[in-house]
Amino acid sequence: MPTEEKKKSKKIWLYLFYAALTVAILIFVLSMNDIGEIFGVLGSADVRYVLAALLFILVYLALYPLTLCFLARSKGVPTRFSDVYTIGMTEHFFNGITPFATGGQPFQAYALSKKKTSLADATGLLIMNFLIFMMVTNTYALLSLIYARDFILSDGMGIVAIVGFSANFLVLICTVILGTSRHVRSWIVALMRLFSRIGFLRAFLEKRIEAFNEYTENTQAAFHTLWRDKKTFVLCYLTRFVTMFFYYAVTFFIIRALHLDIGFDRLFFVVLGSAFAVTTVVFVPTPGSSGGIEFAFSSIFAALALGAGTSVSYGGMLIWRLITYYFTIFVSMLFYFFFAWRTAREKRRAATEIILPEGETE
Repeated sequence: MPTEEKKKSKKIWLYLFYAALTVAILIFVLSMNDIGEIFGVLGSADVRYVLAALLFILVYLALYPLTLCFLARSKGVPTRFSDVYTIGMTEHFFNGITPFATGGQPFQAYALSKKKTSLADATGLLIMNFLIFMMVTNTYALLSLIYARDFILSDGMGIVAIVGFSANFLVLICTVILGTSRHVRSWIVALMRLFSRIGFLRAFLEKRIEAFNEYTENTQAAFHTLWRDKKTFVLCYLTRFVTMFFYYAVTFFIIRALHLDIGFDRLFFVVLGSAFAVTTVVFVPTPGSSGGIEFAFSSIFAALALGAGTSVSYGGMLIWRLITYYFTIFVSMLFYFFFAWRTAREKRRAATEIILPEGETE
């Protein structure tokens, strides 16, 4: 079997393993409670509000790729809007099936490079898109700290929240520093070269110095582009802010679906509670933060649902997880299949075109 096919086969099996692991963790979490009661709660849910939650996640999905499209238009890349939009939609699928959500950007860079965008431009676009995403999610995270005491229900949860928020803010701060300071990049490269003189580190570091240099150059170019085109930055920031509002607001309709008395005046409070829960478990090294997000969100749900019982909290968590994780992965996967089918069709069409000598006709 050719090397490329072996790599592809290995990736498929790895993705299947991650999918199985995610489902197994969910089953394990649910098994620690009375599953009968949880499903009883699900069975009594108000379908109207469940459909409202689905509508909000569909709006979130529809808006999500727009920032990448706006950035691509601003940068003047030759890839058509529909292709950029489709590639943007595949992010949920590849992020959802890989630890630390690391699969989306590599695939998108590859996909954009197959659609007339240079790899350097594709990398720059994706870094800009990631920066805007981090800025927006950290904005929500900072706002959620206003109500932190309402969301932390135990000392253990408090420790997890500190780790999660620190990791989230640290990623943004480090990215900003690398994107704005050439001196910091030079210092890090110098340290990498110094440590690469150590025998057992040489093989590991030498291969990564050039990759790190390339990444930081693209990051700094992305910062320069964002700073130069402030209108596009503001448009993308506001678009992403609204997009994430729809995502975080799904929780509100799930609470209403479980017949819990919460008014629309508490909508933004619930939005911030969802942002708090997601940020808390950002460091969990499993696909979709599986394991951590279930425990964190069931705890947060109890606070948001005004002290709801355990079965109600876990029932709400399960509905939220099905809608915001499994459903989004499924929709994103359909876009990936569409992209793969469309790309294969275009490749076949190009291969069958007959190029006639100049001056001849068929």
